[in-house]
This record gives sequence, C-alpha cells and structure tokens, in this order.
Amino acid sequence: MKTLIKYIIGKGSLKKAGRLKGVIGSAFKKEKYSVLLDTTNGCNLRCTFCTRNNDKIVRMKTEELDLIFGKIGKHISAMQVSCAWEYSIAKNAPEIVRTVGKYKIPSTTIYTNGNILTDEIAEALVDARLNDFVVSIGEAKKETYEKLRKGGKFERVLANIRKLDGLKRERKSRFPRICSNLTVVNSNIDELVDFVDLAHSLGIERIIGRHLILNKGLDMDNEKVRDKARANSILDIAEKKAADYGISFSIPKYEDEQKPKHCRAPWTQLYISSNGDVSVCPRIHLYAKIGNLLTDSFKNIINSSAMADLRRQFDERSFSNPVCGICMDNLETELAIDQGF
Repeated sequence: MKTLIKYIIGKGSLKKAGRLKGVIGSAFKKEKYSVLLDTTNGCNLRCTFCTRNNDKIVRMKTEELDLIFGKIGKHISAMQVSCAWEYSIAKNAPEIVRTVGKYKIPSTTIYTNGNILTDEIAEALVDARLNDFVVSIGEAKKETYEKLRKGGKFERVLANIRKLDGLKRERKSRFPRICSNLTVVNSNIDELVDFVDLAHSLGIERIIGRHLILNKGLDMDNEKVRDKARANSILDIAEKKAADYGISFSIPKYEDEQKPKHCRAPWTQLYISSNGDVSVCPRIHLYAKIGNLLTDSFKNIINSSAMADLRRQFDERSFSNPVCGICMDNLETELAIDQGF
C-alpha cells in the first residue's frame, strides 16, 4: 500500500499515471458470469412438455465440482443448480448442495421437481444457506399435476415442501426461500388462482412461470393457451391474491405481438453440464460447446475461438444452431424448436 501511495503522489508523468491506471485495472477487474450448472444429465420424471431423455446418465462427482469451483469461483456472480436435469437423483446430492454453499456465491438457486427430498438433502439445503429452492409445480389438483409431470407424485411433492418448510422453522432459518416454477398450459391455467392458495399453505414465498415452449417431437398444440385475454385475466387475479399473501409473483402476460429479445449470454452467462462441458446456455450446449472445465482452464475457455465465434453470431444475429434464432425472435411459443439437451 505504501508503495502504491508513493507511486501516486511522487513525481511522474502522464505516462506513469497511465501505467498506474492499468495496474489498478488489472488488479480489480474480474469477469463475472451467471453460471448454470447441471450435476446430472438425467431425470426421474417424463414431463409432457419436455424432450429430455438420456440412456446413459452422467453424475458429477463432488471432487469434480470442487475442481470446477476452484477454477471459476471468483468469476461467479450467481449460480443456478439444475437447469435441464434433476440434481436429486444422485447419491451425492447432499454433498453437492454443501459444496455449492461453502463457496459463498452471492446468489444461489436450486431447481428441482421436488419428488426427491431426503432428510440429508433438506438439512444440507438449510445448512448451506442457499438463497432459493425452486420446485416445478403449478397445479392445484393431483390429477392435473400427474398428467403433466409423468412419474411425479403430487402428495409426495407437497410433503417434501412441508418437510423443508418445517426444518426451516425448526432451525429458525430464512434459507432457502421456497419457490415454485410452472409452465402455463391449457391444463393448469384454470387452477392457477387455487394454486396460489395452496402455495401459501405450503410456505412458498415466490411463484415464477413461463409460457409453453414448443419442442420438436412433442404434440403439445392442444396445450397452447390461445385465449390470451382470458389467460391475462386469470394471471391478474392470481397476482393480486399472491400479493395479498405476501408472495412474489412473476409470470409474464400474453402479448398480441412478440418483440425480439436481446440476449447477451456469451458475455454474461456460462452453462456447465455434468461431464464438465461448457456452453453459454443449456438449450444449445450440444450445438455450441466452448470447452470443458475438468480439462481446460477458465481463461482458455473464455478466450477460445469457439467463444469468439459464438459472440460473433450474437452480434450479427446469425446462428449456426437451430435454437437461438427462434428464441431471439421470441417465437419459441409459436414455432417448435430442437433444443440441444
């Protein structure tokens, strides 16, 4: 510090001041990314609106996750675990949760279908003080939930949410905040207002959702919400009821005309799959791999020719994969896409 002060106040030129600026800039500048992580590439459910299906499941080892965090930990601004797959199917799920927690990442989220929540996982979630635990549920009736989320058990999910809420109360912990995440379709839109009541009874503090994304190979046309005015009216009522309960509510309204998106994923986001492969989005990771964090350095991945090419595609809005163009035009609810899961 004394040397730095002497350098600042001592005799020198503008050239020296310029060098000082470079030294300070190098010392404090760190590239920060929102990181999406899948520690498995399998799932215990077969949801009707999901195309994910793998014959060979790869589960990330705890020591592999430690290795990855050692390379990128200081570059993470936010972390989401489980993006395209289900983390809880792995035996080391509690260890994964605790490993994420020990790195003191500013914002941490875990997504799950909620059908598996052992006592060990629940305790790890509370001990690790992760910010959000997001359960994929938006139905108020058993029949609807189990129709849409094949293999899932409605009562089991509710019991697991209650278990975590009870443990939080026992430990007098605010963490993790329990949230729900839903895909709005014809089958569940009429249950949304009732679901807000259910969410309140379960201790859910935030409801988030999205419109149905059409995936190639799935016949989901009958689940598309076509009466947008009616749907928006239901969303308004549900949002008001959520506000009365103190529940955060974030589900977009239906627009008559979709506006193009502005995506900066190659500059702000990384996706890491369970085998260490890196892309910038889970939806294109099979089409646009930029490296592997089990074998490559963070610097080499960020500065790779693959990353440079991907950034060029986004700058020019001309893509070599079948997903980004439709997504950027905001037409994924109208045109079926072939996601790279």
